[in-house]
Parts: sequence; structure tokens; C-alpha cells
Amino acid sequence: MDRPDPADLQATIGNLTAALATQPMIDQAKGMIMMLRSCDADTAFAALREVSQHTQVELHDVAAVIVASGARTTLTAVDEDTARRVRQEIRLRILGALYEK
Repeated sequence: MDRPDPADLQATIGNLTAALATQPMIDQAKGMIMMLRSCDADTAFAALREVSQHTQVELHDVAAVIVASGARTTLTAVDEDTARRVRQEIRLRILGALYEK
């Protein structure tokens, strides 16, 4: 039986650590979308993913923009141009859905 490569294990640990660090922000953003759109968690996550794909911004950064905008706090993790693009896409893809019901 082959032993796992220590470099691969380190990379996996790093990826899992990063995922655990960003999950609370993503969950907060999902909750905000669920409240605004009266949708379930899967639909809210799909909306986050769609904004991420259309803006080519990582999912956790999209979540950070949503949470910071909702809490009216200063956003430090994302540059202003990226935050502006994400907010525009949120208005189109998430908030726009509020007015289509």
C-alpha cells in the first residue's frame, strides 16, 4: 500500500482550513438571500454561485460583499472595483428576482 505524499496532505489540510474559515461568511450570505427571496438554502447557494460565476469572483468574496453591504460595514477583503461589480450582479440576479414575483 502506497503512503500518501506529505505535500498532498499539506495541500489538502490547507484547502480544508480555508474552506472552514470562509464557510461562516457564506452561510451568513445564504441566510440573507433566503430572507430576501423567501427561498431555501439550495436556491440561495445557487444564487451566490451564479453571481460568482458571472463576475469571476470567488464565492467567499461574493459572500463577503453581501454581508458587508447588509451590515453596512467596511469591506476590506475585496477591492472596490470588484465589490462594485459584485453589487451590480447582485442587483440583477438576486434582488431583481424580488420584483419578478
